[in-house]
Amino acid sequence: MVAARIGIGLIGAGRMGAILARAIARQVPGARLVGIADRDIGLARRLADELAVDAVFGSADELVRQADVTGAVVAVSSSHHLDVIRQVAAAGREIFCEKPLALTVADTEAAIAAAAAARVRLQVGFMRRFDPAYRRARRRLSVGEIGRPIMFTSLQFDPGPPPVAMADPTVSGGIHVDMGIHEYDLARWLMDDEVVGVHAWGSTVAYPELATVGDVDSAVVNLRFAGGGTGSVELARSALAEDVRTEIVGERGTIAIGRRPSVPSVGASGAGWGTGPLRFGRAYAAEIRAFVLAIIRDEPVTVDGADSLAALRIALAARRSMLEGPPVAVTEA
Repeated sequence: MVAARIGIGLIGAGRMGAILARAIARQVPGARLVGIADRDIGLARRLADELAVDAVFGSADELVRQADVTGAVVAVSSSHHLDVIRQVAAAGREIFCEKPLALTVADTEAAIAAAAAARVRLQVGFMRRFDPAYRRARRRLSVGEIGRPIMFTSLQFDPGPPPVAMADPTVSGGIHVDMGIHEYDLARWLMDDEVVGVHAWGSTVAYPELATVGDVDSAVVNLRFAGGGTGSVELARSALAEDVRTEIVGERGTIAIGRRPSVPSVGASGAGWGTGPLRFGRAYAAEIRAFVLAIIRDEPVTVDGADSLAALRIALAARRSMLEGPPVAVTEA
């Protein structure tokens, strides 16, 4: 007997929605993509045609009212996450939401509360936790292979900037929330400790147009951990290839994840944002599989709203420090 597959609906058919939709349709045997919703119905229909999905909707509310939808993947603009999460939760559907849950602490807490009140799962899209290399590093750290971790270093360089309208912090949260939140989540997860203070700097040397919306094209952030450890995060939107690397220094050794790309992925400045090889393709599929498995097994998700809130607080503290100058305690953000 073949087990029934979980019906998943996609809300948001843009770049990230398309990545997750393809993962559901092609790499998650326990799930079936049963519908796609987007305010741009033409965009939703094109993605649905590519993946042989019959049902297309112009709103999240229409999708989540369908009887065959057990869970929904939320991949709309970050500034709209809370509204959509509330709609999905009100319909009693399980929720997978791309990071961040929202752009403010208050809205993130409201999203968590909406899911809790509806008694539905709420998983956040921190895909690095599902990447094989990062998971191996976590296991090595958990068994004490390098002793107590004392220093965290991570960098994320994109091939170019997003459109200026998307870089707007009121839409995406800006570089610290849109990009850096992955690194801040990794810092907590790999160091098994909380970040309590940050000191950040940023610049718009490569893409001064980002300054028109209050964002930057590069940033450096120093971290201070509750347990005494230190760390640093580097973010840039002007590399010639996607470059993601992390290193944890312990009392008795070092664990390094990732390596510098050898071949540029773009030929012109900024031309490669959102294009090129998908560095975390396996991780995107794995996080959706974990979400579906939690539903099937009736278990909690492993990356939840509390993780999103903790990483957001660090990101907001980093943005405040970058704008104002002095170090900022995470509790003050």
